[in-house]
Amino acid sequence: MTQQETSDKGSYRMLGMVIFLHTLNHMASGGLPILYPDMMDEFGITYAQLGVLRSATTFAAGFPQMFVGFFRRYFSSRVLVGAGNLINAGFNILASFSQGFIQFFSLRVLGGVGSSTQHPIGASLISSTAEPSQRGRMLGLNQAIPSLAFTFTPLLAAYLITRMGWRMTFSILSIPALVVSLGLLFFVRGSEAEEATTRDSLTWGKLKEALRNRNVMSISLVRTVMAFRMGVRAFLPLYFIDILGMAPETSSLLYSIMLFGGVLGPFFWGYLSDRTNRKPLIIGITAASGVGYLSLNYVTQVWLMAPLLFLIGFLVQTVIVQSVLSDSVERSQLDQIFGFYFTIGFTLASISSVIFGYIIEWYGFNWGFTYIAAVTMVSILPALFIREPRSLEPTTLSSPASS
Repeated sequence: MTQQETSDKGSYRMLGMVIFLHTLNHMASGGLPILYPDMMDEFGITYAQLGVLRSATTFAAGFPQMFVGFFRRYFSSRVLVGAGNLINAGFNILASFSQGFIQFFSLRVLGGVGSSTQHPIGASLISSTAEPSQRGRMLGLNQAIPSLAFTFTPLLAAYLITRMGWRMTFSILSIPALVVSLGLLFFVRGSEAEEATTRDSLTWGKLKEALRNRNVMSISLVRTVMAFRMGVRAFLPLYFIDILGMAPETSSLLYSIMLFGGVLGPFFWGYLSDRTNRKPLIIGITAASGVGYLSLNYVTQVWLMAPLLFLIGFLVQTVIVQSVLSDSVERSQLDQIFGFYFTIGFTLASISSVIFGYIIEWYGFNWGFTYIAAVTMVSILPALFIREPRSLEPTTLSSPASS
């Protein structure tokens, strides 16, 4: 086997581990919506307080993403992803043994800080390693496979919680990420370039230069608006049980159907985005998603809600947006630009959960769904200014945009 083949094999193994860790990260967080009703009863908290909890953990996971590029000066992408997930899993396990809401709150926030390396470093690593003609599909896999965990985890959590309670369930869901993080740190290595450190991952001058890029600015605005609807899906099981009066098993099944749409959607749209202009896809998906959320105000029967929830899950444009973003800047800037992109989303999403929690607390879920639909439609406006940064000709597919 040649040195190049060995390097490629190591790169693919590392990419597989990074995507797998992303999946296990989602497995732990994906089970939480099913655990919320029991947790709320034990801790005696309201919807609004639950919104504050989600906002705090989202902010803790999001704001540091802007600065993880700084640590690329001293550590490789592999080490940062592995260490971050190790910290997150460890604090999740500790949180499952919390004696009160404040303790649970604090440990979840600390775990969120650890998870901040996963999205920007993982997306940057995949974008820089994958062939340009397959970048959309690889980014789609990085979203689709973790979404698969979101699909089956609610069913697993519903099964476990009836037998061992929410605490042990949350701990069990967190253990696999702890084990795989150790495996990535000690038993996997990428190519020499992927293991290298860099001092270009966080420089304010280059960030300001990148922000003058039309696509970076447009996509940042899209991300800013869409951030105000992030995290609201976690409230849906509560809506099914508390408002529609469904059994927990039915609620878990419906929630899983929506999340299964999120498994198929990213890879489908990523595959399509490798072959066609991406701006119309972004606008069309966003508009259809807004209509889907508004329809939740009128659809209450299970047999109608199931296909509607599947479509809501299926209609995701983030993988297409990330594909455009990765084609619009130089490779050396991917860590920093993805860090900026995810920081916007997760930081503002921390406000979103509070807003949505208070809306449903005081005005009900119907106003909440209308709010989500309105936010979604507004995000179309900055998407109109996105420019395709590539030619669909194979010879120029990877050309970066210069403006």
